[in-house]
Amino acid sequence: MTYKYKKKRKKIDRSNTTLYGHKPVSKTRKIVTLVITIIFAILLVFFGYCIGEPIYNYIKNPPETNPNAWTPPEVTNITTEETLPTSDMIPVSFQEWSAYTLKPVDMLNKELFESAVESAKDSGYTSVVVPLKTQGGEMYYATKVNVALLNGEIVKSELPLDEISKTIKRSGLMPIASVSVLYDNLSPINETDIGFKIEESGILWYDDYINVGGKPWISPFSSSSQNYLSHVSDEIGASGFDAVLISDIAFPEFEEADFSEIGDIIRNEELRGTVLYETASLFSDCAPFTMYRTSASEIVNDKDEFLEKTDYMPPFTAVAVEFDYDTIENKLIYNDEEFTLSEMNIYERTKIISGFVSSEFSGIELIPVISSKKMMAGDVDEAIRALSELGYTKYIIE
Repeated sequence: MTYKYKKKRKKIDRSNTTLYGHKPVSKTRKIVTLVITIIFAILLVFFGYCIGEPIYNYIKNPPETNPNAWTPPEVTNITTEETLPTSDMIPVSFQEWSAYTLKPVDMLNKELFESAVESAKDSGYTSVVVPLKTQGGEMYYATKVNVALLNGEIVKSELPLDEISKTIKRSGLMPIASVSVLYDNLSPINETDIGFKIEESGILWYDDYINVGGKPWISPFSSSSQNYLSHVSDEIGASGFDAVLISDIAFPEFEEADFSEIGDIIRNEELRGTVLYETASLFSDCAPFTMYRTSASEIVNDKDEFLEKTDYMPPFTAVAVEFDYDTIENKLIYNDEEFTLSEMNIYERTKIISGFVSSEFSGIELIPVISSKKMMAGDVDEAIRALSELGYTKYIIE
């Protein structure tokens, strides 16, 4: 008889193991696990609420766009040509220009000044001559020079000097500063060391009795006047002017009694020439292009002492010559031929005066100055036509 034997099962002690053969978890461990699970669930609900609610609200009610909120500027392709009109440093060519001279009244305030500059531009000029210090000593800009501030009659305008040049350049024109140097009757009144003195008494010298309009004059011999003019030159040099036009580098017309009162210092011809040259040199570096102004009549009559004593070689780039049609001698001899100006029109007079003046100079550029004050309609155009045919590329119209 055959028997099938069953394998004898191993006896398991179920009191120490689980259904799958692991040891049962202790009660303490179960409690710890339960506590951790509850804490985790609480944290999950808390963070879910904190994060989920704002997202849900944003999706449900999106915020309105704030029209004042900052946004990055659009990137555009700006060319150099587009930025030139607002630049304070417009390139200037000194090869060819036409300049219009502003009047002192144009400098009284910003509105008058800007209007005059635009008018010059609209008339086709490429430069503007600005009267900063005029004959008599008045100044038409906000100078900081103490000598000028001492006398309430000197400073006539509060326009900042650098703004004057910048405004002209922003208009696409070239700024030219105009300065009357020694024709100054105002600055010596409060600062007497600037003027001529009577040698014996040390009192300020006047060219006539005060009650009949006598005036003091600035003396180029004075160190105080040299210091004053040097400060004016420095202000111009620091203000961005491309050119400067200097005039009245001369002594007043002394009479014999004046020589006796002031002394031998004004008799010494060599000393007079030296001090005039030194005065002119104060302004020779305050702009890239510098001009000394004289007139055709002074050249014809040999009355420009400064040019005579410097052999027509002033410390400047060019000489600006006023074609003073009314005051120049009526008869001129040019190329051994006599010309009667009164028998000529403006076109013909301009050519004859230019020829005569040019023959007196060599090695320095001449720039004609045409005064339109007493001219008839069309005369200025005729003068410019003559200058153009003669080859001038620069001229000034007053």
